[in-house]
Amino acid sequence: MKRLKLFFYFILIFVLCAAIYFKYNTEQIFISIGNYYYKQNNIAKAQMYYEKSFDLGCNDENLREIYVNSIINSPLDINSQEKLIKIAEGPIADKASERAKHFLDELKREINQRYPLNYIKQAPNNQKIIRWSHLPITYVFRNSEGVPSEYIEEIRNAFSTWEKAGPILFTEEKNLPADIIIDFKTNKIEDIDYGKKYIVAYTAPQINVNTLENMNIKFYVQDPEGNNFSRNQIYNTALHEIFHALGFMGHSYDSRDIMYFSKNNKILLEDKRLQLTEADVSTLTLLYKIKPDITNIGELNSEYLPYLVLGDENEVNYSKIKEAKNYIYHAPTLPGGYVDLAESLVGQKKYAQAIKTLEKALSLADTDEMTYIIYYNLAVSYYYINHMEMALDYIQKAQSIKDSEELHYLLAEVYRKKHIEKSIEEYNYLLQVSPDNVDYVINLINIYLTKNRYFDARSSLKNYLKHYPAQKQNQKLSHYKKLLLIF
Repeated sequence: MKRLKLFFYFILIFVLCAAIYFKYNTEQIFISIGNYYYKQNNIAKAQMYYEKSFDLGCNDENLREIYVNSIINSPLDINSQEKLIKIAEGPIADKASERAKHFLDELKREINQRYPLNYIKQAPNNQKIIRWSHLPITYVFRNSEGVPSEYIEEIRNAFSTWEKAGPILFTEEKNLPADIIIDFKTNKIEDIDYGKKYIVAYTAPQINVNTLENMNIKFYVQDPEGNNFSRNQIYNTALHEIFHALGFMGHSYDSRDIMYFSKNNKILLEDKRLQLTEADVSTLTLLYKIKPDITNIGELNSEYLPYLVLGDENEVNYSKIKEAKNYIYHAPTLPGGYVDLAESLVGQKKYAQAIKTLEKALSLADTDEMTYIIYYNLAVSYYYINHMEMALDYIQKAQSIKDSEELHYLLAEVYRKKHIEKSIEEYNYLLQVSPDNVDYVINLINIYLTKNRYFDARSSLKNYLKHYPAQKQNQKLSHYKKLLLIF
């Protein structure tokens, strides 16, 4: 019996010593394991353990250089690109970061050489790439009764032209739901008539947080004088709007391109059938190679991260500010340009300027849809300057037009600053709406942890993983797994 007790104590002491050793030498242990796998040419496992050591604060220059070289010499998929960007843009400046930056710059040059004519930098909406994740992309004509048949025919022709030009397939649906919804306004253009410039059609994305629900193209059937548009005018306008519906949210600066800002008005004046340019086709091809920030549910294949095609955050922001100012110059009485400019100003943390710009947009808003967008952006801007009362006020104004998941998410974050219990309520509501959203559960867990409510945090994580066991491998949850050890 004494021997059994002694053996038990020995095992206990051994386990305690091993735990203490592991606690104070974890970084070195991970490095050793990584080196072992690297020598065995198991690069994926080596990288995994090197990354664990980096997370613990390892800054060894030689190790970081080995890590970067291992990525460069591996298949350069999206995950590998993310790893290189993390090193290149990280806070440590050493040979590894220089090597990563140089390699990424070479990749950027290679992409530019492959697609020399494009205007992809104008693609983002609020610094985010939007596109569909699956093919075929579906479209449907809604409320088309009484619309002249040539409108339907020429819009179909425009869909066919884009399909032949780029990596896109379309299917027309008879009924909703569909990815692209085409509506018709049978009244003549009066409410958005701006002298000699007016809009023939416009496209509005329907986005719920980071999910693209649909794109809505709205066509006017008559011009301000009450005349129907010609076949060429319909076709050319459809080409322009379909590209917006595919996710390209900006405009080209070249008057030859179909996405030139003033193309609609040139279409009306010239009335000749246009063709897609090389830049139009290259831009579409690139758009559907970039990993999107906002997409619909579906299997997603991407070749490049936005960083490789658009540049870093500052480059994207500069490009969008330039485009927004160009938009305002050409259409000073349209609210869209001011909204775009305000979103870019928020990206630069110039919140006071953004608020002033949004107030200008609000004075020009001509639809509930645009008013909702402006209220939402005003709420975001006031949130960033910690003016929660104003943020709440604009959230409520936006909700009076349309209640949405993105508003509840913003509301949860606003309440997080002052009303924790209300924030918890909002996140629980959001998890009912989108139970698979890992960011919602992480935010809820973090709130519980700040209030030392460990068992609530554990319960939230356990319940989430019970319903979505595949998420156990999600790196975002790696820091929270210790909660499962609480009894």
